[in-house]
Amino acid sequence: MSARVFLIRHGETEGTRGLQHISTIDHKLSTSGEKQVELTREQYASAVHVYCHHKREIWKLKENFDTSYLTPATRDRQTCEILRLGMHHHQHFYDRATKQTSTTAIPPVAGDVADATIQITSNLAEWNYGEYEGLTTDQIWAKRKQAGLDKERPWSVWEDGCPGGESPQQVTDRLDELIREMREVLKSTAASWPGGRIVPHTNYEPRDIVCIGPGQSLAALAIRWAGLPMKCGMRLLIETAGVAVLGFEDEDLMQPAIVLGRRPVVP
Repeated sequence: MSARVFLIRHGETEGTRGLQHISTIDHKLSTSGEKQVELTREQYASAVHVYCHHKREIWKLKENFDTSYLTPATRDRQTCEILRLGMHHHQHFYDRATKQTSTTAIPPVAGDVADATIQITSNLAEWNYGEYEGLTTDQIWAKRKQAGLDKERPWSVWEDGCPGGESPQQVTDRLDELIREMREVLKSTAASWPGGRIVPHTNYEPRDIVCIGPGQSLAALAIRWAGLPMKCGMRLLIETAGVAVLGFEDEDLMQPAIVLGRRPVVP
Protein backbone atom coordinates (compact mmCIF):
# COMPACT_ATOMS: atom_id res chain seq x y z
CA MET A 1 0.00 0.00 0.00
CA SER A 2 1.38 3.41 -0.94
CA ALA A 3 1.39 6.49 1.27
CA ARG A 4 -1.65 8.76 1.13
CA VAL A 5 -2.65 12.31 1.96
CA PHE A 6 -6.15 12.69 3.40
CA LEU A 7 -7.87 16.04 2.80
CA ILE A 8 -10.67 16.72 5.28
CA ARG A 9 -12.83 19.81 4.98
CA HIS A 10 -14.22 21.47 8.08
CA GLY A 11 -17.90 21.05 8.93
CA GLU A 12 -20.65 23.49 8.06
CA THR A 13 -20.43 27.09 9.27
CA GLU A 14 -22.67 30.11 8.91
CA GLY A 15 -20.55 31.14 5.93
CA THR A 16 -20.70 27.84 4.05
CA ARG A 17 -24.44 27.63 4.65
CA GLY A 18 -24.81 31.05 3.03
CA LEU A 19 -22.42 30.20 0.13
CA GLN A 20 -20.16 33.08 1.18
CA HIS A 21 -16.45 33.46 0.51
CA ILE A 22 -14.99 33.31 4.02
CA SER A 23 -11.29 33.50 4.86
CA THR A 24 -10.44 36.08 7.52
CA ILE A 25 -13.85 35.97 9.27
CA ASP A 26 -13.32 33.34 11.96
CA HIS A 27 -16.62 31.46 11.97
CA LYS A 28 -17.15 28.55 14.32
CA LEU A 29 -18.81 25.32 13.27
CA SER A 30 -22.59 25.38 13.34
CA THR A 31 -24.47 22.73 15.30
CA SER A 32 -25.08 20.94 12.01
CA GLY A 33 -21.38 21.26 11.20
CA GLU A 34 -20.39 19.58 14.45
CA LYS A 35 -22.77 16.71 13.71
CA GLN A 36 -21.35 16.38 10.19
CA VAL A 37 -17.83 15.96 11.56
CA GLU A 38 -19.02 13.47 14.17
CA LEU A 39 -20.54 11.38 11.37
CA THR A 40 -17.30 11.61 9.40
CA ARG A 41 -15.40 10.32 12.41
CA GLU A 42 -17.85 7.48 12.99
CA GLN A 43 -17.70 6.35 9.37
CA TYR A 44 -13.95 6.73 9.18
CA ALA A 45 -13.34 4.89 12.46
CA SER A 46 -15.74 2.14 11.42
CA ALA A 47 -13.93 1.69 8.11
CA VAL A 48 -10.59 1.47 9.89
CA HIS A 49 -11.96 -1.09 12.33
CA VAL A 50 -13.33 -3.29 9.55
CA TYR A 51 -10.09 -3.10 7.60
CA CYS A 52 -7.88 -3.87 10.56
CA HIS A 53 -10.04 -6.51 12.22
CA HIS A 54 -9.08 -9.09 9.63
CA LYS A 55 -5.41 -8.45 10.37
CA ARG A 56 -6.05 -8.39 14.13
CA GLU A 57 -4.49 -4.94 14.32
CA ILE A 58 -7.24 -2.64 15.53
CA TRP A 59 -6.52 1.04 14.66
CA LYS A 60 -3.33 0.08 12.84
CA LEU A 61 -4.20 2.32 9.90
CA LYS A 62 -4.72 5.26 12.23
CA GLU A 63 -1.22 4.89 13.66
CA ASN A 64 0.17 5.54 10.20
CA PHE A 65 -0.82 9.20 10.38
CA ASP A 66 2.68 10.57 10.63
CA THR A 67 1.83 14.25 10.29
CA SER A 68 -1.32 16.35 10.48
CA TYR A 69 -1.64 19.89 9.14
CA LEU A 70 -4.27 22.37 10.20
CA THR A 71 -5.09 26.01 9.42
CA PRO A 72 -5.25 28.63 12.21
CA ALA A 73 -9.04 28.97 11.76
CA THR A 74 -11.30 28.04 14.68
CA ARG A 75 -13.58 25.95 12.43
CA ASP A 76 -10.66 23.77 11.33
CA ARG A 77 -9.37 23.27 14.86
CA GLN A 78 -12.87 22.32 16.01
CA THR A 79 -13.04 19.80 13.19
CA CYS A 80 -9.71 18.31 14.20
CA GLU A 81 -10.76 18.08 17.85
CA ILE A 82 -14.01 16.29 16.99
CA LEU A 83 -12.20 13.87 14.68
CA ARG A 84 -9.74 13.11 17.51
CA LEU A 85 -6.91 12.42 15.11
CA GLY A 86 -3.53 11.67 16.63
CA MET A 87 -4.60 11.76 20.26
CA HIS A 88 -4.57 9.66 23.40
CA HIS A 89 -5.53 11.80 26.38
CA HIS A 90 -4.95 15.13 24.64
CA GLN A 91 -4.24 16.63 21.25
CA HIS A 92 -1.09 18.70 20.92
CA PHE A 93 -1.12 21.62 18.48
CA TYR A 94 2.04 23.42 17.39
CA ASP A 95 1.46 26.88 15.88
CA ARG A 96 4.29 27.64 13.48
CA ALA A 97 3.55 31.37 13.46
CA THR A 98 3.73 31.87 17.23
CA LYS A 99 6.00 28.86 17.92
CA GLN A 100 3.65 27.92 20.75
CA THR A 101 2.27 24.50 21.64
CA SER A 102 -1.23 24.16 23.05
CA THR A 103 -2.99 21.12 24.43
CA THR A 104 -6.70 20.38 24.36
CA ALA A 105 -8.13 17.85 26.76
CA ILE A 106 -10.54 15.44 25.12
CA PRO A 107 -12.09 12.34 26.75
CA PRO A 108 -9.77 9.49 25.75
CA VAL A 109 -10.93 6.88 23.26
CA ALA A 110 -9.66 3.33 23.69
CA GLY A 111 -7.12 2.43 21.05
CA ASP A 112 -6.20 5.94 19.94
CA VAL A 113 -2.52 6.66 19.47
CA ALA A 114 -0.57 8.83 21.84
CA ASP A 115 0.13 12.53 21.63
CA ALA A 116 0.99 13.31 18.02
CA THR A 117 1.72 16.99 17.41
CA ILE A 118 -0.59 18.66 14.90
CA GLN A 119 1.05 21.42 12.88
CA ILE A 120 -0.89 24.69 12.53
CA THR A 121 0.25 26.44 9.35
CA SER A 122 -1.02 29.40 7.36
CA ASN A 123 0.22 27.68 4.18
CA LEU A 124 -3.01 25.67 4.24
CA ALA A 125 -5.26 28.64 5.05
CA GLU A 126 -8.22 29.59 2.88
CA TRP A 127 -7.70 31.89 -0.07
CA ASN A 128 -7.56 35.49 1.18
CA TYR A 129 -10.63 36.99 -0.49
CA GLY A 130 -9.71 40.60 0.28
CA GLU A 131 -12.50 42.94 -0.84
CA TYR A 132 -14.74 39.95 -1.56
CA GLU A 133 -14.71 38.62 2.00
CA GLY A 134 -18.21 37.58 3.05
CA LEU A 135 -19.70 37.89 -0.45
CA THR A 136 -21.32 35.18 -2.54
CA THR A 137 -20.20 34.52 -6.11
CA ASP A 138 -23.36 36.17 -7.46
CA GLN A 139 -22.67 39.29 -5.38
CA ILE A 140 -19.08 39.42 -6.65
CA TRP A 141 -20.22 39.07 -10.26
CA ALA A 142 -22.76 41.87 -9.80
CA LYS A 143 -20.17 44.13 -8.17
CA ARG A 144 -17.66 43.59 -10.96
CA LYS A 145 -20.30 44.06 -13.66
CA GLN A 146 -21.24 47.39 -12.11
CA ALA A 147 -17.56 48.37 -12.31
CA GLY A 148 -17.46 47.50 -16.01
CA LEU A 149 -15.28 44.40 -15.56
CA ASP A 150 -15.41 40.86 -16.96
CA LYS A 151 -16.82 41.59 -20.41
CA GLU A 152 -15.11 38.53 -21.89
CA ARG A 153 -15.92 35.95 -19.17
CA PRO A 154 -17.22 35.81 -15.58
CA TRP A 155 -14.82 36.40 -12.69
CA SER A 156 -13.17 33.32 -11.19
CA VAL A 157 -11.04 33.27 -8.07
CA TRP A 158 -8.98 30.51 -9.70
CA GLU A 159 -7.88 32.76 -12.55
CA ASP A 160 -8.36 36.32 -11.30
CA GLY A 161 -7.74 36.22 -7.56
CA CYS A 162 -9.16 38.90 -5.28
CA PRO A 163 -8.37 42.64 -5.04
CA GLY A 164 -6.87 43.33 -1.64
CA GLY A 165 -6.43 39.59 -1.16
CA GLU A 166 -4.40 36.85 -2.81
CA SER A 167 -3.63 36.11 -6.44
CA PRO A 168 -3.61 32.55 -7.84
CA GLN A 169 0.20 32.69 -7.93
CA GLN A 170 0.45 33.63 -4.26
CA VAL A 171 -1.76 30.71 -3.26
CA THR A 172 0.20 28.42 -5.58
CA ASP A 173 3.50 29.42 -3.97
CA ARG A 174 2.45 28.71 -0.38
CA LEU A 175 0.73 25.42 -1.22
CA ASP A 176 3.73 24.26 -3.26
CA GLU A 177 5.90 24.92 -0.21
CA LEU A 178 3.64 22.71 1.91
CA ILE A 179 3.59 19.99 -0.75
CA ARG A 180 7.40 19.89 -0.86
CA GLU A 181 7.44 19.39 2.90
CA MET A 182 4.83 16.62 2.76
CA ARG A 183 6.72 14.75 0.07
CA GLU A 184 9.88 14.81 2.17
CA VAL A 185 7.91 13.30 5.06
CA LEU A 186 6.58 10.53 2.83
CA LYS A 187 10.00 9.80 1.32
CA SER A 188 11.38 8.96 4.77
CA THR A 189 9.82 5.47 4.59
CA ALA A 190 10.41 4.95 0.87
CA ALA A 191 13.21 3.41 -1.19
CA SER A 192 14.73 4.38 -4.54
CA TRP A 193 14.55 1.91 -7.40
CA PRO A 194 16.42 1.84 -10.72
CA GLY A 195 14.89 4.18 -13.26
CA GLY A 196 14.19 6.93 -10.73
CA ARG A 197 11.16 5.35 -9.04
CA ILE A 198 10.63 5.97 -5.31
CA VAL A 199 8.32 3.39 -3.74
CA PRO A 200 7.32 2.29 -0.20
CA HIS A 201 10.13 0.45 1.58
CA THR A 202 9.32 -3.20 2.25
CA ASN A 203 10.54 -2.90 5.86
CA TYR A 204 8.43 0.13 6.82
CA GLU A 205 4.76 0.99 6.94
CA PRO A 206 3.98 3.80 4.46
CA ARG A 207 3.24 7.09 6.15
CA ASP A 208 -0.08 8.90 5.83
CA ILE A 209 -0.67 12.64 6.19
CA VAL A 210 -3.87 14.46 7.13
CA CYS A 211 -4.71 18.03 6.06
CA ILE A 212 -7.75 19.70 7.65
CA GLY A 213 -8.85 22.95 6.09
CA PRO A 214 -11.33 24.91 3.96
CA GLY A 215 -12.81 23.74 0.69
CA GLN A 216 -11.10 25.93 -1.90
CA SER A 217 -7.71 25.64 -0.24
CA LEU A 218 -7.95 21.84 -0.20
CA ALA A 219 -9.11 21.79 -3.84
CA ALA A 220 -6.16 24.00 -4.75
CA LEU A 221 -3.83 21.69 -2.82
CA ALA A 222 -5.11 18.70 -4.79
CA ILE A 223 -4.57 20.52 -8.08
CA ARG A 224 -1.02 21.54 -7.22
CA TRP A 225 -0.28 18.04 -5.85
CA ALA A 226 -1.00 16.71 -9.33
CA GLY A 227 1.14 19.44 -10.91
CA LEU A 228 -1.79 21.14 -12.64
CA PRO A 229 -2.35 24.90 -13.05
CA MET A 230 -4.51 26.57 -10.43
CA LYS A 231 -7.35 27.33 -12.85
CA CYS A 232 -8.18 23.60 -12.96
CA GLY A 233 -9.38 23.81 -9.36
CA MET A 234 -12.67 25.48 -10.29
CA ARG A 235 -14.18 22.06 -11.06
CA LEU A 236 -13.13 20.31 -7.84
CA LEU A 237 -15.48 20.12 -4.87
CA ILE A 238 -15.10 18.85 -1.32
CA GLU A 239 -18.33 19.00 0.67
CA THR A 240 -18.33 20.13 4.30
CA ALA A 241 -16.84 17.41 6.53
CA GLY A 242 -15.97 15.51 3.36
CA VAL A 243 -12.81 13.45 2.83
CA ALA A 244 -10.67 13.30 -0.30
CA VAL A 245 -7.47 11.34 -0.91
CA LEU A 246 -4.23 12.10 -2.72
CA GLY A 247 -1.79 9.36 -3.60
CA PHE A 248 0.65 8.10 -6.21
CA GLU A 249 0.34 6.22 -9.48
CA ASP A 250 1.91 2.75 -9.27
CA GLU A 251 2.94 3.60 -5.67
CA ASP A 252 5.71 5.78 -7.13
CA LEU A 253 6.29 8.94 -5.09
CA MET A 254 7.53 10.61 -8.27
CA GLN A 255 4.03 10.29 -9.79
CA PRO A 256 1.59 12.15 -7.52
CA ALA A 257 -2.08 11.66 -8.34
CA ILE A 258 -5.60 12.50 -7.17
CA VAL A 259 -7.27 9.28 -6.02
CA LEU A 260 -10.84 9.13 -7.34
CA GLY A 261 -11.59 5.74 -5.80
CA ARG A 262 -9.96 2.87 -3.96
CA ARG A 263 -10.58 -0.85 -4.36
CA PRO A 264 -11.97 -2.83 -1.39
CA VAL A 265 -9.41 -4.37 0.94
CA VAL A 266 -9.23 -8.15 0.61
CA PRO A 267 -9.02 -9.89 4.03
